[in-house]
Amino acid sequence: MSTCPAASHTSPVILVVDDQEANVQLVCGFLMDEGYEVIPASSGAQALERLASQVPDLILLDVLMPGMDGFAVCSQVRHMPECAAVPVIFLSAADESEFIVRALESGGVDYITKPFRKAELIARVRTHLALKTSRDNLARLLTEKDELMAVLAHDMKNPLTAISLGMQMLQAKAQPDINFIGRVTAQVETTVAEMRGSIENLLSEKARERAEFPLAFQPVNLLTAVNSAIAALRPNSAAKRSSLVLTAPHTPITVLADAQALRHILDNLISNALKFSPPGSTINVRIVQNPGEMPACIVEDEGPGFTREDNAGLFQKYSRLSARPTGGESSTGLGLAIVKKLTERLNGTIKGENHPDGRGAVFTLCLPPA
Repeated sequence: MSTCPAASHTSPVILVVDDQEANVQLVCGFLMDEGYEVIPASSGAQALERLASQVPDLILLDVLMPGMDGFAVCSQVRHMPECAAVPVIFLSAADESEFIVRALESGGVDYITKPFRKAELIARVRTHLALKTSRDNLARLLTEKDELMAVLAHDMKNPLTAISLGMQMLQAKAQPDINFIGRVTAQVETTVAEMRGSIENLLSEKARERAEFPLAFQPVNLLTAVNSAIAALRPNSAAKRSSLVLTAPHTPITVLADAQALRHILDNLISNALKFSPPGSTINVRIVQNPGEMPACIVEDEGPGFTREDNAGLFQKYSRLSARPTGGESSTGLGLAIVKKLTERLNGTIKGENHPDGRGAVFTLCLPPA
C-alpha cells in the first residue's frame, strides 16, 4: 500500500517572450513575486518550441522581435489546437494604433505599452487569468450537459422499450382479462418508478458533485465511520443475501477528515461493492494501519473486477464500466468521480484495482492520521 501525499496546489504558468534579456528578467521577477510560475523565451521560434512541450495559462508577448515578430507568433498560437484558447497579452514600446489593431486582429486579448508599472501588469494578468478560468468552466459545464443528456438518453431507452412492449401486449389481446391487465400495468408502474429513481439519483449525484461545501476537519474514528456506513447498507445486503464483513484492529485508528465527506466516500465504495457483486457474495471491509503508512480502509468485492478499458476511466465522470449492477440497481457513472474529488479534498488517495487472485475489485482509501 502506498502512503497518502498531501494535495498539491499548482500555480498558473505564464510564458514570457521578449528578445531583450533585461525585459524578460524584469517581467519574470514581477510575476514570480506574485506566485506565478514562468517560462522565459528570447525569440518567437523559442516560444513555439516551449509551447510544443508545455501549454501555459497565459502568454506575455513582445511585438518587435528579430526573425519572427509577435504578430506572427500569436497567429501561429491561434492555429495550435492545444494553445488556441490561451490568452495572449502583447507588451510593446510601440503605442501606435496600427500596432494595437494588428495585435488584436492576430488573436491578442490585450495590449500593454512599455514602460509599464508592475501594478498595471499584474492587474491585467489577473483579469485575463480569471476570464480564462470562467471560459474553461463554461466549456466544462457545456460538456457535462451533453454528457448528462447522453446518460439520460441511454438509461431511458430500455425502460421506454419495456413500457412500449407492455402496451403492445395489451393491444394484442382481443379481450385481456383483469389479471393480465393488472400484471402489465404493474410492470409499467415499476418501470416508470425505476426511470424516476434513475433521474432523481443522477440529479442528486450531480447536485452533490457541484456543491463545494466547506470541510470541517476534525479527528474521526475510522472504525465508527465505517460501522455507521455498513449499518445503513444492511438492508441492501439483505436484499441480495450478501454479507458485509468488517475487520479492524483493536487499537482505535483516528483520521483527520470531514465526517460528512468521509461518510459519502464510504457509502459509495461499500454500496458499489454490493451493487456489482452477485447475490450471496461476501463484501470484506478492512481497516489497516501499517507502520510508516497512512491509515487505510480497504473494500473488497466478489464482482467481475476491471478491464483495461475500465482502469483508464475508473474515476472519470459518467464513465461506464464493463460490469453492470447485478440486482437491477441504477448507476449514474458519477459515484467514483465524486469519491475521487472528495478524497483529494481530504488530502487522501483512492486506488481501485483487481484482486491479486482475480476475484473481484479492491478499493483502497488512504487518509492522513489525526
